[in-house]
Amino acid sequence: MNRYQIYLDPKSVDTADEMARLIDISRSQILRDVIDRVMREYRKIMAVSNKQRIRNNPLLKMAGFAKGLPSNLSQNVDEIYLRD
Repeated sequence: MNRYQIYLDPKSVDTADEMARLIDISRSQILRDVIDRVMREYRKIMAVSNKQRIRNNPLLKMAGFAKGLPSNLSQNVDEIYLRD
């Protein structure tokens, strides 16, 4: 765990202090929990965003242009060469 210094709205600090007294944990732990929760949600958003970027990538779209070819194409080529 690393130490960081941040600026917080005084009302948020008051709320965190009140909650810390109510449930008997430190303000720092409350802030860590809140940040962890928000970061999990942001990771979900980033994962969806990355999938959409990949899906919209023109090069990857071109890579799938030959979807109609048979899956055993190399086997068929070998058979053609072996016929001679």
